[in-house]
Amino acid sequence: MKILIVEDEELIREGMSDFLLDCGYETFQAGDGQEALQLFFRYDLDLVLLDIQLPKRNGLEVLTEIRKVSQVPVLILTAFQDEEYKLTAFTSLADGYLEKPFSLSLLKVRIEAILQRYYRKEDCFSYGETRVDFIGYQATVAGQPVSLNAKELAILAYLVQNEGRVLTRTQILDAVWQETEDIPFDRVIDVYIKELRKKLDLDCIHTVRNVGYKLERK
Repeated sequence: MKILIVEDEELIREGMSDFLLDCGYETFQAGDGQEALQLFFRYDLDLVLLDIQLPKRNGLEVLTEIRKVSQVPVLILTAFQDEEYKLTAFTSLADGYLEKPFSLSLLKVRIEAILQRYYRKEDCFSYGETRVDFIGYQATVAGQPVSLNAKELAILAYLVQNEGRVLTRTQILDAVWQETEDIPFDRVIDVYIKELRKKLDLDCIHTVRNVGYKLERK
């Protein structure tokens, strides 16, 4: 999991980064809002820890720009009593806040809760008359069994885990193909998606032109 830490106080920022690295996360650091957006658009991030009071562009501006293109979870770091008026604006944009000062152990708990909520693995998938059991490697449409190969199941599972998020072909390849396998040309994903749509009657897998694919149930 990749976490962007946006905090203008270097000592606090580096302390959080060192702690999260020890916890097994990959971290990126930004000391101001402008740098935060540059890193956000450069890397495929799983979580953003965002301070409100930042140089160049404040936290509200950063979050507004992020929400124009992504629903990646964002945890606000704030001195609540000083920034209450801004928290109202964050209500519909952020995924929670952590009041300063906070302990690193509390930060870890909050991060784990958010990541589990957003990226938990699904054992089953249902859409219309389609049912898929990822554990039992079984799929049916209108009660009739459908044969899926391992890669088709793995791609669908990854799309379900990231429902609502646009995934590039490269992201899907990296998630599904193991390091020991020969990784195919990224356009092979188009073939798998076509087969999934056809076999499972899945009009919920949407093509995002020039980017990739998104699964979204209405």
